[in-house]
Amino acid sequence: MNQHAILLAYLKAHGRTSCADLERFCDVRSVTTRMSELIRKDAPIVKSRDYLPNTRGKSRPVTYYDLAGDPPQRDLFETQ
Repeated sequence: MNQHAILLAYLKAHGRTSCADLERFCDVRSVTTRMSELIRKDAPIVKSRDYLPNTRGKSRPVTYYDLAGDPPQRDLFETQ
């Protein structure tokens, strides 16, 4: 399985994931480059940014990736 397929499979299984987590769990270096390549190939990927506190409490930007499309269907038997 190539790096593109590994990243797509992980996003499909886990949903919105940070760039750092993709690198850690998929063992893919240069996640940003691989994701840019997939986006250029019209893969249904959504890139977003959020700000999270670092160890000193200051905000730092974090890049997230997710698959575009319909949200997953809820479980009919799940209680709210």
